[in-house]
Amino acid sequence: MIVDKLQLEKERDHKKTSFWCSESETNVFDIYHRWIGTKKTNPPGAETEVIFSAGKMMELALVEKLVKQGVVKDMDDQLRIEMVRCGVPITGYADAILTEGDMPCEIKTYYGDYQDRELGNGMVRSSYVKQIAMYMDCTGKENGLLLYMNRGNGKMFEFPVERNGDRFMCGEVRFDITDTYKKWAQLYENNILKNIEPKSEYRYKIPIEEIDWSTISNADISKARNNKKVIGDSWSVQYSDYKDLILLQEGVTAGYSEQELDRIKELTAGYSSKKKIK
Repeated sequence: MIVDKLQLEKERDHKKTSFWCSESETNVFDIYHRWIGTKKTNPPGAETEVIFSAGKMMELALVEKLVKQGVVKDMDDQLRIEMVRCGVPITGYADAILTEGDMPCEIKTYYGDYQDRELGNGMVRSSYVKQIAMYMDCTGKENGLLLYMNRGNGKMFEFPVERNGDRFMCGEVRFDITDTYKKWAQLYENNILKNIEPKSEYRYKIPIEEIDWSTISNADISKARNNKKVIGDSWSVQYSDYKDLILLQEGVTAGYSEQELDRIKELTAGYSSKKKIK
């Protein structure tokens, strides 16, 4: 049953014709190229695919366990979400529906003690909350549940999601979901329909002279000095399926040049013994 559902995951939205609930904070550059069918310049490697599949299998196994316990409803497939907001089509699949109150439940797996500590302090990922907020919006529910599970030890965290009109909140995460809908509508009208590539929301490489090096951790400074890390706006560019196209649009090359490395070393001289770099 789990294998069948994994295969279904691969087949869904093979040809993109809608915005996905999971794309609330995805770079508009990536969404655009997914939509027009651009071939991936930087597809995920085999290791990443295996980790993703393992995580998905654990999520599906947890759902089956919760069904047996009567916590979530027994469904042949995940609940399909399909709606139109601000004139654009939006689709997705809720992992489960809670037996109590018919509330949508989204399950995410993770690994590591660091995220254990973050979740213990109530620090949830806003994109996950926005994803379940769309499920709640489509089904007309005032409440939902975000459930995390550690792949290493099975530890779980539950976070209720509440709604007040178009505003949603989960701990310290609060937002108006229509902001996401409006952003997608602009992308659809101004770029997708007109076949005009949008500017990437995030830079791969922040110009060296613009960086406030006193705000960069010693570990990241060390990596930058050794050309093992590029200081950018977001990690999402590094893992984008279209990273090479973003670099092309930005007019930069991967990594730092020898000239850039020399300048970084000048700007960060003595960084390991300084609290602040002026």
